[in-house]
Amino acid sequence: MKIMKKSAKLVGTIGLLSVIILMISLLVFGFLNDNFSFINDFISKLGAKGQPYALWFNLSAFVVVGTLLFAFGLTYGQLLNDKVLSILLSFFGLGFAFTAIPVDLQMANVPVSTAHTVAICLGLAFWMFALSRLGYNQRIEKRIRNRANFSAVILLIAIIGFALGLWSMPITHRLVFGVVFGWTALTSIQLIKESKQKAYNCS
Repeated sequence: MKIMKKSAKLVGTIGLLSVIILMISLLVFGFLNDNFSFINDFISKLGAKGQPYALWFNLSAFVVVGTLLFAFGLTYGQLLNDKVLSILLSFFGLGFAFTAIPVDLQMANVPVSTAHTVAICLGLAFWMFALSRLGYNQRIEKRIRNRANFSAVILLIAIIGFALGLWSMPITHRLVFGVVFGWTALTSIQLIKESKQKAYNCS
């Protein structure tokens, strides 16, 4: 039980750290770039070829965060005794890390831009499969399944809203980011909170 409590706290800390680093990177480099709009531009623009501080943004927001997400996904699946979930979430982290490949804003069809887009799409696909795995795995606690299913519904609304022309693709992009990292943050906070409560009850 002590190992389980320590593991839950560690997993939660890793997940929460990934969210915090991403938010700090977005705010810092977003304000440093006078040509970046928090409303109208894709987040990837901050790391695009030719943009100021692009290298540092890609390293902090994508490589570091992606590595943390890989570790979080791998260990969270292990915590729930679900090897498939571990694989899916860890692959999402790898996909996110590879979005550090800088997109070329002037030439969308060049290899680096294609690789950047493919990394995003594959990473999101793995995360959606992981969400589905969580939502329908009856061995997992109901509240965890409900959070996964609720996140899936919000994600669907974000995509449908763009298809109906209710908002732009950059807004959809941010909504998707919000769902993914909102789920990561809530899951991580719950793990940390529960580990503290169990530790207190056992003392």
